[in-house]
Amino acid sequence: MENAAAAAEERQTVSELVRNFGDSLGEGPGKRDRSESGDPAPAGKRGARERDSEPSPSPRNTSMRQYLDDALEKLEERLSSSISRDLHEFRELVSSELSALTDRVRDLERHVEERDLEVAELTNHLDASRKQIKLLEERTENAEMNSRIPCLVLSGQAMAPHRPTRLDAPLPPAGRTAPGGGDSARGEGRAESADAPAGAGRARDGERGGRSAGGQSGGEAEDINQLVISAVRARLPGLDITDADIDRAHRLPGANHKVIMRFVRSGPGGVRDQLMSRRLELKGRNDLFINESLTAQKSQIFRSLLEAKKNKKIYTVYTRWGHVYYKAEKFGTSSRVESVDKLRELRFPVKQ
Repeated sequence: MENAAAAAEERQTVSELVRNFGDSLGEGPGKRDRSESGDPAPAGKRGARERDSEPSPSPRNTSMRQYLDDALEKLEERLSSSISRDLHEFRELVSSELSALTDRVRDLERHVEERDLEVAELTNHLDASRKQIKLLEERTENAEMNSRIPCLVLSGQAMAPHRPTRLDAPLPPAGRTAPGGGDSARGEGRAESADAPAGAGRARDGERGGRSAGGQSGGEAEDINQLVISAVRARLPGLDITDADIDRAHRLPGANHKVIMRFVRSGPGGVRDQLMSRRLELKGRNDLFINESLTAQKSQIFRSLLEAKKNKKIYTVYTRWGHVYYKAEKFGTSSRVESVDKLRELRFPVKQ
């Protein structure tokens, strides 16, 4: 009950408190303008008293001020408690929201950490895979280079296909057949029948002769080994090259009559090494060129450095045992280029 009365008293407004205070003193609103006898005080006398001397505070005014002070203090207490309660509720709300937000941020951080670990693991796996791929590429490149070391590529007009000379059997005199059992077939092939158009037999002979001269089909196959031996002996006297030194040889597609040949021996002192050592003797000639058989990567490096030589960025470029070397100056040291990345690192343009 006391708490209810206190709460009801707190709900009273200031005007109600003032009104209750006036009622508690037993004074009505009209008693302020009356004299002690009960009659209304003349206005002149009231004004005279106010002009003669300042009014002294009466007990009633003091009680009124005290009551107002108490009312204001209670109002302040009520406002303070209300603000404190609102602040407390707001603080609790903010704290709960912050706590929920903190939990969510922690979950996100944990999720990000897990993803970072996965990304780091995948990155390590990718780096390891790249290293393995690079090692495999290097092993493949070295294996292909070693397989190409015994090979040389010869090109130029000296390697142009030579058409073999064909000597046909002489024609028999008129009215006589050629000796031998196959004269009828050969004679019929050359003779023009009455039904066939003129020149048909000569056209067939020309076609047959053209295929044989090409050395590819219909006639004798081209002897690449003998072509290489003849060209080398004619231009490099004293170099003893025989058919036994050549493992196999065949033509390459493209211009300049390229022929690739594989030697039986490729070590020092072999014919392959002699050809590479004496190829500088062919510098004045433009009909035979001897080069090593390079891998695709080494060929790209060689073409790029050759282009740099043409632009006078380096002095010379050459190959040895499948590797590509260059000299920046005439009497400078040789530098080997093993990869296209090294070529880019040296700031040479890469030729595709």
